[in-house]
Amino acid sequence: MRTFRAPCRSGVKRFAQLTVLAGLLVLGGCSSTTFFYNRIDTLITWYVDDYVDLTRDQDAAFGQQLDVLHMWHRQEELPQYIVLLNDIDRALDSDLGQSDIDHLYTGFQDAAERLRQAATSFALDFGEQLSQEQRLEFIAAMRERQQEWYQERSEMDDDAYRDYLQDRFEDNLGEFLGRLDKGQKALIAGYVIDFLPMHEQWHDQRTHWVDELEQVLSAEPEEWREPASAVIASWDDRLSDEYLAIFQHNRDLSKRLTRDVVNSRTDKQNRRLRRSITRYREDFEALILVD
Repeated sequence: MRTFRAPCRSGVKRFAQLTVLAGLLVLGGCSSTTFFYNRIDTLITWYVDDYVDLTRDQDAAFGQQLDVLHMWHRQEELPQYIVLLNDIDRALDSDLGQSDIDHLYTGFQDAAERLRQAATSFALDFGEQLSQEQRLEFIAAMRERQQEWYQERSEMDDDAYRDYLQDRFEDNLGEFLGRLDKGQKALIAGYVIDFLPMHEQWHDQRTHWVDELEQVLSAEPEEWREPASAVIASWDDRLSDEYLAIFQHNRDLSKRLTRDVVNSRTDKQNRRLRRSITRYREDFEALILVD
């Protein structure tokens, strides 16, 4: 049997927070973009374990609906990713300014929102085929995974948190620029010291959100979809002022950090970066044309 895990709202949010080049990593991470992309269904299957056990019929339906989502992404989203790549390519003809970063970030944020909406529809559609027991089992698993994540983050002191951010930015930017030099690593270190942890605020928001989702699923075992959809859609509206302030603070730091490191690139790093953009563009163009 396959197990099903609905696309994670927080995961999509994390995608939206990635700025400029780092945002492309959700489509990379393998030596071949086409190899990765054409195996999305398999990778999702690996990722969705430990949530809900599916029957054979549910497993087949899951695959069919996933194929539809994949085709939508190929036909509708990849052309827009190419537009973003072209925008990046043009922006790199000179030093990136704040307006360049803002424009590119908005493009990634819009792509993340479209993906979130499609993923939510996918989860709700498939949820129609689950039993009430399976839906509540899914909620329990969500809560368990959330607690595991929260405990891991809570154990980080300030130094560990900064080390985590340093490694993350070095890995993300190094994927496109190659090995970062001491000056670039120092740039990153100068920014990460000002990042604010937000796991407490996220955990609090998420706990109330999951509790409410469980309540509507329990109260409406037959007519659950509309109230559940309303709870899912309410995530942004229920965010506290403190959460939003920290989120914006960290987002702005990420944008400036990315701008400064990219602007400090060497000729060798610039060539590697341009080759990466060209490779992604060619891969996406091929994927759009392939049935």
